[in-house]
Amino acid sequence: MIVQMMGGAPTRTPPPPRAAGVERWGCNNLILKPQLRLRFEGWTRWFDLHSTEHIQGRKGGRSNVYPWLCQQTRPIYRWAVDPAMPSSVVYPQAARNGSRLFCSTLDWMLALAIYERAEEIHLFGWRMSHPAYEYQISSGQWWIQEAQSRGIRVVNHSSSQLFLKMPKQRGPTPDTGKCLMYGLETTDRSKLFHAV
Repeated sequence: MIVQMMGGAPTRTPPPPRAAGVERWGCNNLILKPQLRLRFEGWTRWFDLHSTEHIQGRKGGRSNVYPWLCQQTRPIYRWAVDPAMPSSVVYPQAARNGSRLFCSTLDWMLALAIYERAEEIHLFGWRMSHPAYEYQISSGQWWIQEAQSRGIRVVNHSSSQLFLKMPKQRGPTPDTGKCLMYGLETTDRSKLFHAV
């Protein structure tokens, strides 16, 4: 399986048309940005691992994503099936592989691709250069290296903090006993694990 994971930042190369057998995964409210709609064309799975209240309470008119999610027929990953969202499916907890290191939706997407034994992961638009994403870089790097350690080819198609500061070696899972898992336990980034 080849998975294209679509973020919202600019890319060095535009995503190619989705070929047969290639998965295209999107997340959160990115589909509402008009400049990104073509990027998500042909998406196969969507991830919004936030509470319904969080989704509906997003600022700047982004709460409109909830009605869009409710109209979809392809899988929408959530923590529980949402009766208003017929295509919602429960994110498999087995994909965590015992880890608590989840600081962004990207981490959950990477963990699922590893769990499903993807052969390749292509990252489009995951720049993470805004200070708000500082807490999410080290966990994303850890999951990328976890994929690579299992023989999964990871290809970056964007200028990304995830790859600019990539540690040379993947260390053990950080001590995450005091952190909360993003989306599942909190959306407060200050309570997430981050490298100091």
